[in-house]
Amino acid sequence: MKRLSLSALRLSSGLAILAVAWTARFEAAHAEPYTLVPEDRIKLRIVEWRSSEEQYASWQALEGTYAVDHAGNLSIPIAGQITAIGKTTEQVSDAVATALTEKAALPGKPFIAVEIAEHAPIFITGAVETPGRYSFQTNMTVMKAVSVAGGFLRRGETYTLERNRIEAAGAYRTAALVQRDLLVRRARLSAEIAGETSFEIPAELSGTPDIDKLKEEETNLMRLRRIELKSRIDAADDLSRLYSREIKTLEAKITSQKRQIDLAQREFDSVNNLASRGLTDNARHLSVDRGLAEAQGRLLDLEIALTKARQSLSESEQEKLNIVNKQNAENQQEVNTIDLAIRKSAIDIQVARLLGEQADYSAQVAGSTQEEAVALGDIGKTFRIMRRNGDGSYSHIDADETTPLLPHDLIEVGVGVASQTSSLPQHAQPSPAMLANMAQEGPPVSEPLEPTKRRP
Repeated sequence: MKRLSLSALRLSSGLAILAVAWTARFEAAHAEPYTLVPEDRIKLRIVEWRSSEEQYASWQALEGTYAVDHAGNLSIPIAGQITAIGKTTEQVSDAVATALTEKAALPGKPFIAVEIAEHAPIFITGAVETPGRYSFQTNMTVMKAVSVAGGFLRRGETYTLERNRIEAAGAYRTAALVQRDLLVRRARLSAEIAGETSFEIPAELSGTPDIDKLKEEETNLMRLRRIELKSRIDAADDLSRLYSREIKTLEAKITSQKRQIDLAQREFDSVNNLASRGLTDNARHLSVDRGLAEAQGRLLDLEIALTKARQSLSESEQEKLNIVNKQNAENQQEVNTIDLAIRKSAIDIQVARLLGEQADYSAQVAGSTQEEAVALGDIGKTFRIMRRNGDGSYSHIDADETTPLLPHDLIEVGVGVASQTSSLPQHAQPSPAMLANMAQEGPPVSEPLEPTKRRP
């Protein structure tokens, strides 16, 4: 019995260390930019500058949505196989541009825009209303996944009350976080429109947890957008300076050409006078006449080039103004959208409070402290995450409502006394087919389910 207790103690210590390691891994993963995984779908847009036409041209034949295959590659016409797994969208954009430049023998890299159209799936099974396959969402947690799957499984009046309590609390806190993020984003956009380099936290968010961290993130985004705007304006200024120098050069050439025409005209008048008196032959007269006509033709070419250069300079100056005006217009449009979302989040908070009061859970709904969050998890819900490792094996992670998820995770939701083993309904236990398809095509297709398309 003593040896058995010692083994149990070692096992418990090992599990604790493993839990800490996984927690550190989750935090590190969410602190880094998102990198692509198999089954992610990206949207690709390509623009090339054609100097001969002096305009940008879109590669519509290659634009569209592409999926990362199970080998971690993107198959793009002309570019071929592009390794995408483990790369950010910026890195994939650079790889596609390099491949197109090399294989299409382009004079310069095209401009590539890559954005995530749809994330790889996650799988939810156990005590939820609609278990199945759902699209992963950025910053997704276990609680958000449960919400997407329709909430906890209904099991009589008692279970319904408990479910209503946790859903009301989760809805309230989610709506409050959404409203906090929207208010900070609106403050940042308003500062950008006003041309300011920083912004103040709205008064209603004073003292909110993690508000300084959120402000720092928005400030960094504001700085990057300002750098991007300045870069585009500097590029327009450089182009304007080039056109200005070209105009000065053409004006100098025109002045010189006019002098040549004047000299040619004098020579033509002199030869014409000699020809009228029979002192020179017709060949000399025709040669001088031809030289005068060519000089006048070159003058016309220079004047046309000067007109085009002045027009290009005017367009460049207008483009510089449009860069700022366009960004301000986009910011204002986003502010208007955020205002609507803030009003909606206020309604969501009010509804969550009413539901919490109806479920006799108003204190926990209104609260946001860590102690109350712990109490929220003591109602008999258990969560485990099955995650595939790089070597093909699977790890089982004990989780709670706030545990962050990764693409291809399988979340097992149980009900009852919290323990190391999930309490799953018999019909919802993950089958071997589901495990085999986790990193491939999702759960068995006998019961296809579509996720709710909304933000948790």
